[in-house]
Parts: sequence; C-alpha cells; structure tokens
Amino acid sequence: MKKWFLILVLLLPVVACQGQPKRATVDYVTTPEDRAVAEKVLADLEAHADEGAGAQMVRAAGDLLGQPYVAGTLEELPEEKLCIYLTRTDCILFVETCLGLVRTARQSGDFETFAGELLQSRYRGGVCSRYEDRLHYTTEWARQGVARGVLEDMTGALGGVRYDHPVNYMSRHPEAYARMKDVDAIAAIEDGINALPSSYIPKSRLSQALKGIRNGDIILFNTTVEGLDVSHCAIAKVDPGKPVRFIHASTGANKVVVESRTLEEYVTGRKAVTGIQVYRVR
Repeated sequence: MKKWFLILVLLLPVVACQGQPKRATVDYVTTPEDRAVAEKVLADLEAHADEGAGAQMVRAAGDLLGQPYVAGTLEELPEEKLCIYLTRTDCILFVETCLGLVRTARQSGDFETFAGELLQSRYRGGVCSRYEDRLHYTTEWARQGVARGVLEDMTGALGGVRYDHPVNYMSRHPEAYARMKDVDAIAAIEDGINALPSSYIPKSRLSQALKGIRNGDIILFNTTVEGLDVSHCAIAKVDPGKPVRFIHASTGANKVVVESRTLEEYVTGRKAVTGIQVYRVR
C-alpha cells in the first residue's frame, strides 16, 4: 500500500505539468522605461474593459501622446530582433503598438502577452529569424492582420476602388536598406503582394467614405511614390457631431499628436497622398 502511495505522489507533479502547459517565451529587446509605459497603458485599458475595441484603440493612442517620433527604431541592432519600444516610435510602430496593447488588455494579458502579439503582428507567420521576415510593406502587414482575424478591411465597403500601384521599392532600391541581405527574397515577397487585388478610397470619394469611418479605425495613406504602397498610417478619432480627426506619430511635430487638421483636410491638402485604406479592429 505504501509503495503505491509513493508512486502516486511522485506522478502528481507530472500530471499537473501536463494539464498546464508552459507558455512559450518570446525573445525580445526592450528597456525598463518602455516596459513601464506599456504596463501603464495596459492598466488603463483594463480599467476600461467595458469599452469597445475602437474606443480602446483611441485610449491607447491617447496614453502615448507626446512620445517622440524617431525613424529607424528597428534598424539599430546588427541582427533582427523583436524590438519593443514605446518611448520612441514611427507611424506604423505606433499603430501596431496600440493594436497589440488593446489585444493584450482584452485577454487580461501581461507584457509577455504583449510581446507575443507584436511578434505575430510584425513578422510573417510570427517568425523572427532574419530581416526579410519582417512585414516591411504595410499592405502585407494589414493583410496578415485580416488573415489572423485581427482586422477587417473596410475599404471596399466604404467606396473603395481597385488600387493599381505595384510595390517594388525595396528590391529596386536595396542601397536604402543596409540590413537587407536577400534582395531576391524581398522581390518574391513583392510579387506575392502584387498578385492579390487591392483597393483604396481615392480623394474624389473621401467625403462619402468619412461617414462610415469609426472611432479607432486604422487609416493607411496611399502614396504617389513609385513602388511604395503606403506612406503613413494613423488611428481615427471620431467624436459625435465633429469631423473625423486622427492620432499619429507625426514627422512634422516629431511626436505622437492629435492631428490639428481633419482627416479630409490632411488628405486633400497633400499632393503625395492619393487616398486611404481603412481597417477596423475586430
């Protein structure tokens, strides 16, 4: 009897471990300051868990107001790593960070959960092993978000038309990307992006589309630059009875701001912007 009791006691830890699988760790680079900011935003989001995803996107964006705009924040290390920075950002990192924070808070997750969300959002298939694994084109980034069930492409429903503007900028300008080693791999990725249809809302249809944009929608700004798809991105801020505005990491202000111009004023006033795409957080 004692023998069987001893065997049972020895097996219990094994059974417990099998019933509660260990969470996979994510390899990342960050700083205590960036972690502290992320945890502060997560606490704010969890304190307002009753809000919808769109409202929480705007809340997260508001919590990051004033953070400095710094270009090339992901290019500093000699090898590709998941870098988590909130105290310095650019336009796409700002939007991606807000999305990751919102998704983490809605899971009641912690900083490790947040790191996992960024890994899945920033890298093709959630794999970070080399520079070419990163989703450098915003079109591919958005499509992966749709495929994951994270985003919904609202562009077509808001009056979008076919977007015939192939991407090839990276493969044609390798000198601009010091860490890019496999140009052929990038060219193949570009071919894959171009093989799928895309749509955008041109300036001529913007006024009508504005009626359907909701608080927290992700706005991508299409560009006239040959070979590039998107030149900027932001988070829509929609207050009842007021024109649509947006929050973004601004190169003009060199920080995260609520844009002083309305979305319509911004788009129509910039010759290099041809229109927008709209994605909604699910």
